Amino acid sequence: MTDKSAPEAPKPKKPRTKIYRPSSRAARWHMSAAAVDRDVTAYGRWTDLQCVRHLAIIRWGSFTRVTCSHCNTAAEHHWDQPQLRWKCLSCKKRFSVTSNTSLAGHRLKLQAILACIFLWASSASGKPSLEVRRMLGIRSYNTVFVILAKVREALRRGYMTGLVSGRVEIDGAHHSGHRASIKRGKPLNTPKKSDEQAVQDHLKADSEKQQRKAERDALIAAGGIPDPEHGFIYAPDRRIVMTLSQRNRSRERGSCATRVAVGRAETPEVIEAFIDRYVAVPESAMLSDSHGGYSKVGKKFALHLKVNHNKELVGPNGEHINNSEGFTSRMDRAESGIYLNLEPKYLLDYATETAFRQDHRRLSPGEIADRALHYLLNVGLSQEWRGFTHGKHRENELLLPKHQPAKASGPPKKNSEEGKKKKFVRPPR
Repeated sequence: MTDKSAPEAPKPKKPRTKIYRPSSRAARWHMSAAAVDRDVTAYGRWTDLQCVRHLAIIRWGSFTRVTCSHCNTAAEHHWDQPQLRWKCLSCKKRFSVTSNTSLAGHRLKLQAILACIFLWASSASGKPSLEVRRMLGIRSYNTVFVILAKVREALRRGYMTGLVSGRVEIDGAHHSGHRASIKRGKPLNTPKKSDEQAVQDHLKADSEKQQRKAERDALIAAGGIPDPEHGFIYAPDRRIVMTLSQRNRSRERGSCATRVAVGRAETPEVIEAFIDRYVAVPESAMLSDSHGGYSKVGKKFALHLKVNHNKELVGPNGEHINNSEGFTSRMDRAESGIYLNLEPKYLLDYATETAFRQDHRRLSPGEIADRALHYLLNVGLSQEWRGFTHGKHRENELLLPKHQPAKASGPPKKNSEEGKKKKFVRPPR
């Protein structure tokens, strides 16, 4: 006879059949309350005065004491409430919060501009102009495209400045061109040959060698660049995005400053020009992979550590370039999943945007948008996007070690010099 009052024996636990992935620091940040500060609908509730006050604080740090855009006099200038402008006490000229900035002469309302930049800042890897246009209901695609392009230009001129030092990671990755993220580091000129064909080629060594030399010379003449380490020819539109990541002093915080540049190939000349521009060499330590282009310039540093990625991701003494690899991964997502087809001429602008997102990934979208607005309002007039829709395009591709001429994007516009040469004929209805 059993005792019913006795406690039942515990049932054996079933083995877990599902393995749950532990949450990372990035997931904990995005799920926290600090990751959300405002929403896009807040800009629609702001008045014109609130928008001007917000931009003035970002640009000058104050709404009352501002700097004249004409004579650079900082004072408590006369505020004209109906026109939302100031009148300078010195030169007596009027100016607004967007005078002499990249937003000068804007026709879109300030609420829409702020919402556009906020939506751009709320994405982890990028936000296409077409999607922002649909979200805000803006009819003109060119309007949204030019605003976001001016943001990238402002980041390149304002944010991508200054030297980095300390422990600096350097790396290069293939970008641009047709299916660049899939064909990274793979030769594009010769397909893989079978064993039988290799034997036949060996028997005809002299003729094949001359033929390969002729093909190689033809590819180089067409604009191809030879790889300095393996010798294969890059496609004419293939580019190398070079990355410098300064490690944060706090452990497990990633990089704190990222610098980028674009070159035709990962050659010692490109690497030296990149380092001379952005690194305080004598007091820094460089970390790189085993690419041969880093050996010569690595002797200038106080310390040069390498990791052989053919064998391991982290060296025996903790050598790694994970921060630079993280930028490359983010850039791959932006190119293959968001912007899709990056023109080599504007590749540096998109790489700068990715570097800005990489360094500000632990800030809320409102803070990221305000920091982007700071550069947009303080680098002066746009040098490359004024008159873009009328055919005024950038004439150079920003490469290392020196720039090279680049043709205009898209078909010639009616008001451009090339368009004027061709007689414009209105199509029949």
